[in-house]
Amino acid sequence: MEGIRSERHGWELPRRLLIALSAVVGAVLVFWPNSAGAADGEGQSSTVTSTGSEVSGGTISVSASDQTTWTPASGSGGAQGAPAPGRADPAPSTGCTYYVPPPQTQQELGTGGQTPGQWVFPVNCGGPSITFPDAPFWVTNTQTTAVAANPVNPAVLAQQALSKLPLAAPSIEMAPPPSTDQLVNVSTWLWINPAAWQSRSATAAAGPVSATATATPVEVVWNMGDGNQITCAGPGTPYSSSDPNASTNCSYTWTQSSAGQPNGAFTISATVHWQVAWTASGAPGGGSLGQVAGAAAQVAVRVAESQAVNTAAGQ
Repeated sequence: MEGIRSERHGWELPRRLLIALSAVVGAVLVFWPNSAGAADGEGQSSTVTSTGSEVSGGTISVSASDQTTWTPASGSGGAQGAPAPGRADPAPSTGCTYYVPPPQTQQELGTGGQTPGQWVFPVNCGGPSITFPDAPFWVTNTQTTAVAANPVNPAVLAQQALSKLPLAAPSIEMAPPPSTDQLVNVSTWLWINPAAWQSRSATAAAGPVSATATATPVEVVWNMGDGNQITCAGPGTPYSSSDPNASTNCSYTWTQSSAGQPNGAFTISATVHWQVAWTASGAPGGGSLGQVAGAAAQVAVRVAESQAVNTAAGQ
C-alpha cells in the first residue's frame, strides 16, 4: 500500500491512515515532501525521514465527549525537537493543540521510542507550522487524567423546549360574524375554536438529559379596538341559532361606532395565554415557567349605529 515511511522510527503510515488521522485531530494533514524519483510518478517507493522527537512528561487528558489531548509539563515550552519537513523556521512550535490518536492508530504507527509511550500530533500551531503540520512525536512518562463532561442544565433545556411550543394564533369567531356590521349597544358573542383549547408539549434533549415543557391554555385576552380589553376564562361558547336560550361568558358590547376609525373599522385581536410547567428526565428538575402569551389573531370589524325615525300615527 502506498504510504510514507519513517526510516528513523521504522513505521509506515498508509495514505488511508493519514486521511483518518486528519479527522481525528480536526485538521488537514498535508503529505510531507518525499524523495521519489522522476521515474516514480506515483510515489510508490517514496520515503521520508521523520524529524519527530521523544518528549517526557506532560498530562494526557481523556474525555468521553471529546478527543484525547496531551498537555506539556509546566515550563517545558511544548515539544522540543528538530523542525518538521517543509518548515523554514527551526524554532519549536507555539500555541499548538496536541492530539493523541486512539489505540488502533497507535498500534498501526508502531513504537516510536521508550515504552510505555504514545504518539502525539501537534496541530493548529502558531507561526510557520500553520501551513505545514509538525511531525508526530513520541511522549513518555505522562500522567493521565479524566476530564468530566460539562453537566447539562435541565432548566436551560426547558427554556429551549418552551421556545419550540406551537402556540399559534387562534381562529377568531364572532356572532354576528366579522363580515357583518356589529351594532352599537348590541352584545357580540366572542369565541375561538374549542378544538384548539388543549395542552401542547415540546421536548429538548442533550445527551441523556431531556426536559419537556407543557403549556395549558388558561384565558383569552381580547382587545376590542376601541381602547377596551376583556379577558375570558376559556375559549368562549360558539353561537348556535338553533338554541335561542344559550348564553355565553365571553361577549362585548360597543358603545360607539367605528365610523371615525381608519377604514371605518375597529381592529380587534385575540391572544391565548398559557400556563407552562416543565419536567426533566436524566437529571433532577422541574417546576413552573409561568404564564406566556401565544401569537395574536386579528380581524377588522365595522360597528354601526342603528337609527329609527318616529312618525305620528297615520302618517
